[in-house]
Amino acid sequence: MKTNQTKGVVRLLTLLLVLLLTTSMAFATGAKEEAAPSGSVSMTIATWTSNPDQIALLDSFVQGFAAQKGIEIDVTFESIPFAEYNTKLSLELQGQNGPDLFWVLETAAPAFIESGLLANLNDAMQAYDPEDISSDALELWSKDGNVYAIPFSTSPFFILYNKDLFTKAGLKTPEQYASEGAWNWDTFKMASKTIKEKTGVWGFQTVDGQGYDARILHNLAPIVRSYGGDFWTNDGQVLINSDASVAAVQLFHDMVYQDVSVVPPGNQSDFFAGNAAMTVGQISRVSKLNEASFAWGIAPMPSGPEGKSPVIGQAAIGAHSKGKQAALASELVAYMTNKDSVAAMSGIWPPARKSVLESEAFLTSNKSVSKEQMQNAVAASIKTGRVLPSHVKYPQIEVESKMVFDKLWQKNADVGAILDEVATVYAKYIK
Repeated sequence: MKTNQTKGVVRLLTLLLVLLLTTSMAFATGAKEEAAPSGSVSMTIATWTSNPDQIALLDSFVQGFAAQKGIEIDVTFESIPFAEYNTKLSLELQGQNGPDLFWVLETAAPAFIESGLLANLNDAMQAYDPEDISSDALELWSKDGNVYAIPFSTSPFFILYNKDLFTKAGLKTPEQYASEGAWNWDTFKMASKTIKEKTGVWGFQTVDGQGYDARILHNLAPIVRSYGGDFWTNDGQVLINSDASVAAVQLFHDMVYQDVSVVPPGNQSDFFAGNAAMTVGQISRVSKLNEASFAWGIAPMPSGPEGKSPVIGQAAIGAHSKGKQAALASELVAYMTNKDSVAAMSGIWPPARKSVLESEAFLTSNKSVSKEQMQNAVAASIKTGRVLPSHVKYPQIEVESKMVFDKLWQKNADVGAILDEVATVYAKYIK
């Protein structure tokens, strides 16, 4: 465990160094001028997905763009594991052969914009009805009136559950609890414990099994916010050690170490293999259940004392400002996020385009998900949800706060005291 933690800290410190160096460099804010491409052009696109169907869909957009431009594009998709994504991508962007286009995480958006690694997309967007893109969705990816990345996914987190295990434990399903207005964190905790006691199978696995490491915020935010707490706010308030936040984190800690119903740190039990009754997912992960050996369903995130507070995972695509094909890459970003493109991928990544989100076709865009499930767990949550907190100093915040969060994952941890330490770290940067 200590070895893995050390490796994680080293990766994060590397990212911190890279972003600090890039911030200090005098990058131009827009794509550099290039001669019009002709013949065959080579381009690389960095993502954190390795799903072959998703890669094939992205490739179809590239080829559609190439046909429109009358050129050939020899595209390479580089799939970087999520836990390593920011670190490895930042390093690659400093070299001569960094990706031309790349996905960007919401938490890292301000840092990447400040570093100058993202090309200005204002001109490229004009060909594809930019007014159709939600201004709220664009806010995180803009600065001083300029757009530096375009969100292709505005995807809320929800509960994926194993129907067979709920039936075996004699419980109603999360969807049934939700229809009765009883789907809250206390019910979630009770169901997890009951399933573990009656079936021997874990009640809950954190999102991607990374809730103690790369996805601490993804794991805790839905509970913390529905309790009335938060990590920090845009106006500089640090709330991670508020009474509400402490109560929320204590609930999760109790599930892990008192109820023993949650897959613990270091255990590789996987929901998708039938080794847990629930996990947190997004529409893009539903395809992993195509060959599932059990019946499954989708429910909204549980509510807390302050009601529902859906968390939205937002990802955008940008163009490398210093890439060899920066102008062409900027145009490709705009093409990949036009109305037709986002409609084609809306069943995987709910888009930021208003015309697509408000369409009937969106609710039936994923064949594995019912119209009712898409409405209740996805569409409704997009309207009321919020993205994870972000900050221009997020790489530094993540490095230091993770080392403190690591103290939580032991049975006798003092949750309140540890969150006070996290708050001290946040206060150094959140102003």
